[in-house]
Amino acid sequence: MGKIDNISLFCSDPPAYYGQSLTKMQSQPREDYERLQLAALRLRFEQLRDAIPMVQKLADAEGVREINRVEDVIPLLFDHTMYKSYPPSFLHNNRFDQMTRWLNKLTTVDLSGFDASDCPTVDDWVVKLYERTPLNVVHTSGTTGLFSFLPRTKSNWDFFMRQYRVSVLQEFGKESPLAEYPLNIHAIYPYFRSGGGHLMLNDLYVKYICGGEERFHAAYPGRLSSNLLLLFSRMRAAAARGELDRFEISPDLMARRDEFVKLQETKDEHVAHFFDELSQKLRGERVFIQAVPAMLYQMAKTGLARGDRGLFARDSIIIAGGGAKGAVLPDNWDDYVKHYLGVDRVTQIFGMGEMITFFPLCEGGHYHVMPGILPFILDPETSKPLARQGRVTGRWAYYDLVSDAHWGGFISGDEVTMNWDAGCSCGRRTPYLEKSIRRYSEISKGGDKITCAATEAAYQEAMDFLIAADAR
Repeated sequence: MGKIDNISLFCSDPPAYYGQSLTKMQSQPREDYERLQLAALRLRFEQLRDAIPMVQKLADAEGVREINRVEDVIPLLFDHTMYKSYPPSFLHNNRFDQMTRWLNKLTTVDLSGFDASDCPTVDDWVVKLYERTPLNVVHTSGTTGLFSFLPRTKSNWDFFMRQYRVSVLQEFGKESPLAEYPLNIHAIYPYFRSGGGHLMLNDLYVKYICGGEERFHAAYPGRLSSNLLLLFSRMRAAAARGELDRFEISPDLMARRDEFVKLQETKDEHVAHFFDELSQKLRGERVFIQAVPAMLYQMAKTGLARGDRGLFARDSIIIAGGGAKGAVLPDNWDDYVKHYLGVDRVTQIFGMGEMITFFPLCEGGHYHVMPGILPFILDPETSKPLARQGRVTGRWAYYDLVSDAHWGGFISGDEVTMNWDAGCSCGRRTPYLEKSIRRYSEISKGGDKITCAATEAAYQEAMDFLIAADAR
């Protein structure tokens, strides 16, 4: 029983398994690390195979009954379209009863008793799922005209934030006491206070970082409407098809759209003023800031040009994530940010909305894989696994072992280069990703077409089951 308990702890809370030590997490010999991951994958498969209807359907169709090697799970990895595979009419016509039945097949949480009849909008549906179930559903920004909805639990969101004490606040090779939550420091956030998608993290910042709403500062104190985001994404998709002139929109939504457009047009100026004002108020204090690299760099470049620098305490927590977002940044962009903000380091992280765990950039300039993520590098055309040794470039895929209420297997749209044999100058022994991460959709003019590793017949049978109107 002790061994199973240890594997359960490894699955649910990898930092706790390693005694809340970043150094121990990243120093384990690869063979020991991979034995743990295989045991954890087997446990998750046993727990979730028949508990998530979509996984059960796909596993039955593929004939996967047990996991003997990590590669056995590859035919069951979901591609990036899985969480937006509902018929678009469900969302566009506000049929949240049907959306609920669709989501019910992707989670262990039983939503059969959830009444969506009083959910006239996306915002209402997401909020009421949060209020009435264990889920805190996250959705993407909807750049393709549809949202992806990920049925993550509140406990998984809490783990995401708790890991900061190890992954962000500790330094490899330096054992230090575990930081006590809440940190009771100010957080500066250059966007909306609340909303769907990644804005859900703000509630966790208030709880774990700030220790109260009075220390959380958002450029826009209100809520970003998911309905408006969906409207904009649909309009972009219609424009791309040359059908914008046939796009219908109600007068009240048009008024809100125009208001939001104006807000976006003045956003850079507003955020700059917001940050300047707050930086003077909190000058010299320890603060928390998380933003995309391009925003941090532009803010620093502008501030340094006018002679401003050293704004906050040196041990402030500055996190850069989300990629360059199309911006071209100098190699030393983070030096500008450090000089401007007056901090010792900027923590750069690699992650994605589907991953509960993220990878901080090491001193050698690499993203080392954290134990809770079982990585794969796939052939970009066939989704067959590439060698788990040496230096390999291909499609990033993984199984997130912490996920306990939705399936953790995912095939991404990212091209990555993995070094399986470690050897990084920072001293960590875990495999790592190089910084040169690109989207296949940006590499290929024809867009990215992910091929599922499952057989075509099995995958289609499972997808037909997923979008059928029946319940579980």
